[in-house]
Formats: sequence, structure tokens, C-alpha cells
Amino acid sequence: MTRFTLLLFVVAILAIACKREASIVIQGDPTDLLDKVALERALHSLDYDYTPSFPNYLKSAGLQPVPIDKKKAALGRVLFYDKILSHNQSLSCASCHEQSRAFADAKGFSMGVNGQKLERQSLPLANTANFAAHYRQLNDTGIPPFLWDGRTLSLDEISRMAITSPDEMNMSMEEVLERIRSKDYYQALWRRVFGHSSPKENEMLEALSEFVKAIGSVHASFDASMEMNAGNPNATVKADTSVSAFYHGPPNVIIVKDTTPPPGFTLSQFRGLRLFTRNCSGCHSAIRPFQQVFEACNGLSLIYKDQGKGKITGNPQDYGVFKAISLRNVALTAPYMHDGRFKTLTEVIDFYSTGIQPHPNLHPLLRNPDGSPKRFNFTAKEKQDLLNFLDMLTDKKLVEDVRFSNPFKQQ
Repeated sequence: MTRFTLLLFVVAILAIACKREASIVIQGDPTDLLDKVALERALHSLDYDYTPSFPNYLKSAGLQPVPIDKKKAALGRVLFYDKILSHNQSLSCASCHEQSRAFADAKGFSMGVNGQKLERQSLPLANTANFAAHYRQLNDTGIPPFLWDGRTLSLDEISRMAITSPDEMNMSMEEVLERIRSKDYYQALWRRVFGHSSPKENEMLEALSEFVKAIGSVHASFDASMEMNAGNPNATVKADTSVSAFYHGPPNVIIVKDTTPPPGFTLSQFRGLRLFTRNCSGCHSAIRPFQQVFEACNGLSLIYKDQGKGKITGNPQDYGVFKAISLRNVALTAPYMHDGRFKTLTEVIDFYSTGIQPHPNLHPLLRNPDGSPKRFNFTAKEKQDLLNFLDMLTDKKLVEDVRFSNPFKQQ
């Protein structure tokens, strides 16, 4: 074999190895034992760095990422995608939280282990990361309530509820632990992460939570554009406006020429941003600490079949009140609302333009001074501007990030 031929052979082998490592962490079906090579790849995945990285413009606003235990997050990744956590081994957490959809569900109503419809759509998970860093303090924990109805403050509890619900994964925690303990790959992973090979409930839930907390979204074109402008004294959008005026002050404090958008924005995108911050950011700020409202009745109906928070509290003032969710990656997370009633963002914008209903609990931000529902009456041009801005919130890096991908080989 010539030296040149040998070199080509080595290069080819390395290329194949790199390709395999990038796309496959665990070989075989999740219910099968892993071979030695696959186990080594699973252990190698523990070296991924799951610590969130924030752009400088967010740091300048006082946000700092919360540290993530990379080994626990890597273990949580395997658990998140493993179907043995469900009764008939047909569903994993990822079944209702797809990476390609920014960890949202494509169905209007998510499906349980026996194919039955659940009562609501699963919420997207991107930017469930670092809640203490992304939200202003609402209570002693600094964490806003989770789920559409705000029934818990604990990520661990969310996982436990999903696993043990008869309508979702239909397992007891002890049944799940028995299955986990029977798998050689979990025994090896547990030794690396926790120093022993006898998985415990609190450790499993902690690993799942650590993985979910690591799923952040700060690499959208919106972030790049804000980063480009923040701190630049010659930019149209300055640091003080990006932190304050966009999300606090009246829109007229933004200094911008009618035909000259700031760097990183098209004119349509910037018009959409101004419309958004004027009418929408109180409940859906793209920079979470500046959000003012975290739950609200938005007047979807006069009579709600699902009473949202009111179903939990029994308080009539909570009827029709649901979580005001982040719109990060909103172009990927259709259908929309707790019941998936709107299939497109155009339908959502049309609803807020002319369709808000006069529900008794309609939030004040959606009322006129006389108490009637607002009619934003967006023009066709304004609707397109809003769509163009919302598309800027899509983080393409997140949906392709191998750290959050399925570690089981796809058959």
C-alpha cells in the first residue's frame, strides 16, 4: 500500500468515525442491551457541555446563566428519549416534545400511551432553561408557575406527573425504576454520574430536570440583531433602548427613521418589532425578565370548555386564565393556544386583530378604557410585518443541536 493510499484510507476511516459520532450516541433499540462500542459512545456524551451561553446584550440586562451539571443533563437526555418510561414502551418524553419543533408537539391535543387525546397541547420546552435567570422574581423561589394552569413550581414534579398519569405514560415510579435498573447502559451511566449503579427516584427526576433546564434558545436572528446594536453608540438601537424602551417605555422613545431600520433588521421586521412591543410584549416579551404578565385570560371564548387555572383553584376569577408562554421559536410550534385551535400564526394574529371576546376575566391589557375588548385591526401590511418579526425568534441552532438530539439510533 502506497503512502498516499494509506493516507486516503486513514482519512476515510476518520471521516466515517466522525460521521457516526455526530449522528449516533447509542446504537440499537432503546429496549435492547447496548454493545460495548455503543456504551462507550453513551459515556462519551457525558462530556458535552450543557452550560447555557448568553449573548452580551442579555448579560448587560442583568441576566446570568444558571450552571448546569453536564453529566446529569447527559443522563437526562437518555431518559428523555427512552420509551421504557411508558407503560407499553411506545412513548418517551420526546414524543410530545420534538426537537425539530423547538420541543413542542405537532398535535392540537397531545396523545397518551394508549393513543387517547390529552386535555391540552404540550407546552414547548425551549427556554424552560434557567427560569431564575429568564424571569423577574414572582415569588420567594424566583420561578413562575409551570404548565398551562400553573399547578406546580417544580420541574421534577412535572416529570413525575407525566410518568404516573394514567392518561399519559401510565407508570408507577417503582415500575420505571425497575426497568431502568434492568438496563446495563443505565447502570454504567449511573456509576459515572452518581457514583453507584442503583438508580433512585430523586436522581432520575433530577437528571431529567437538568436536561430540560439546559434547553435554551438564544441564537435566533433576533438575538444576533440585538447583539449587533446593543452598546454601539452609532446604532439606531442603543443599549438603553434595547433594554428599556423596547419592553418598558412608550414606542415613541425609539429613535428610528421611517425608512432606515437598525442594523440586522429589515424595515418590515423592525416595523413588526415596534408593533409587537406596543401591543404584545407585555405578555410575550422576547426578553423574559421584561415580561409584565405571566398568566391571563385572552378572550378566546365567552365560555371556556377548559377553565385553565380556574379548574385547579375553583376561583371564578381564574376561569379562562392560562399561562402566557414565551414566543421563542413560535414559527415552529404550531398549532397554537392550549387546545391547538389555531393552525397558523396568521390565524393567531387575525384573532388578536378582530376576534377577542368580552370574557368577564379578560385581562386589562386587552381591554379598551370602557372595558370592551380591544380591536387592534391590523392592516394586511402590519400582519405581514408581525409575521416577519416573529420569524426572527426562530433558533435554528437549537433544533439541530446534537446535545439535545435523540441518543438512540433511528431504525
